[in-house]
Amino acid sequence: MAPLLRTEFRSLGLKGAFKVGGYLTYGTAVSTDVLDPNSNKQLRGYFDAVGKFQLDDKWTASTSIRLASDRTFLRRYDISRDDRLRSTFALERIDAESYFSLSGWAVQTLRVGDNQKGTPIALPEIDYRLRLDDPFLGGKVQFQANSLAIGRIEGQDTQRAFASARWDLRTITGLGQDITFTLLGRGDVYHSDENGETVTEIYRGQSGWQTRGIFAAAADVKWPFAGEIFGGTQIFTPRVQFVAAPTISNLNIPNEDSRAVDLESSNLFALNRISGYDRFDDSSRVTFGLDWSFSGKDVHIDTNIGQSYRLTNRATIFPDGTGLSEKVSDIVGRTEIRFKDLIKLTHRFRLDKDNLAVRRNEIDATLGTRGTYLQLGYLRLNRNIGPEIEDLQDREELRVGGRAKIARYWSVFGSAIVDLTSAREDPLLVSDGFDPIRHRLGIAYDDDCISIGFTWRRDYQDTGDARRGNSFLFRLAFRNLGV
Repeated sequence: MAPLLRTEFRSLGLKGAFKVGGYLTYGTAVSTDVLDPNSNKQLRGYFDAVGKFQLDDKWTASTSIRLASDRTFLRRYDISRDDRLRSTFALERIDAESYFSLSGWAVQTLRVGDNQKGTPIALPEIDYRLRLDDPFLGGKVQFQANSLAIGRIEGQDTQRAFASARWDLRTITGLGQDITFTLLGRGDVYHSDENGETVTEIYRGQSGWQTRGIFAAAADVKWPFAGEIFGGTQIFTPRVQFVAAPTISNLNIPNEDSRAVDLESSNLFALNRISGYDRFDDSSRVTFGLDWSFSGKDVHIDTNIGQSYRLTNRATIFPDGTGLSEKVSDIVGRTEIRFKDLIKLTHRFRLDKDNLAVRRNEIDATLGTRGTYLQLGYLRLNRNIGPEIEDLQDREELRVGGRAKIARYWSVFGSAIVDLTSAREDPLLVSDGFDPIRHRLGIAYDDDCISIGFTWRRDYQDTGDARRGNSFLFRLAFRNLGV
């Protein structure tokens, strides 16, 4: 293996700080093209820089730059497992009632098979928001104006601009009901070309100029009941939300930022249950659910469950398998359990409305203390979405990691990731449903002056010159030099 040089420079000033660093080596790079896996000697490296400056009490400027010489350098030298590197800049102004942002970003793909020329560049995005008190009915009014231009060297180009106004009024009745009324109005203008270059048809929209009007009204009612139980306090909160919205010409508009559609407990009661701005949930609906929490001496539990029902028979924009494509949605919920500082368990799920099949099952658990702990993660997406929508494919994965303190300064650690996705979940895969991705084991020494670590890593997949097999990493770092 060629020697790897790491350099880093930091600066701290009155207005802000920045850090510039990178790696450099001269070694062999193997192409990720399976049809032409050629190799050659070249300079290889990685550059990263981050900075933030407070120009005055309201204005800030920030930037982050990440660039790699090739698609496998970071993985080859165990620097990062990221499959995309994003470079951004932002100029922001924030005060008590308004927000302004001028920003942009570009992405370098490290994914095998991705076309870099088809990766979007967003420049610029302009966002302005103004929040005011309503002098007539009470509540808050928020105005927003947004503009975004997305370009590609090869592929669809899209520009959009919109302006919106939203009114929210929250009130508590004499019986304790917590009611929030919402009105939203928005006007959009889009322009796009080369739409046929986008592979997934429902993302293309119509080329040329397109306009859209969005209107929605909602009433959200929560009624909490509190009391003592089992030596602690519980709060039981039924909740119901009514949303009315007219039909919106969603599919005429290009979809750049609203592709990952999935019903979860976090967006069940959202006015727009689709992330981003390019798609808007125009279903008139009633949503109902229950929240329950318990706070004891050592234990804290939060749980919720809910479902929604569409009030109209008009066609929906949600693909089959997202949990929202039929009149009655799937059932979603989330539970979090904490015991002292020793146990934290989070479980998220989605159940099929027809047969209660588990469409989403996600568990994250941390057991132990800061020095000795075990982390477990499991995710299974069983949504049965067709292969034509690449952003929403089914997956199953198991992650485990931990650290054990064996002396005052010594510890051992390890982790593993296993891909459990089988051909039943993703017909495009040729898999037995148990494919280890990588594991690592190591020992470390850390005190106030020095950090030493030795790690054995085994990878089970080839990506260019990031070969499967064993590798060993020795790390030495000095702390508090010059202090």
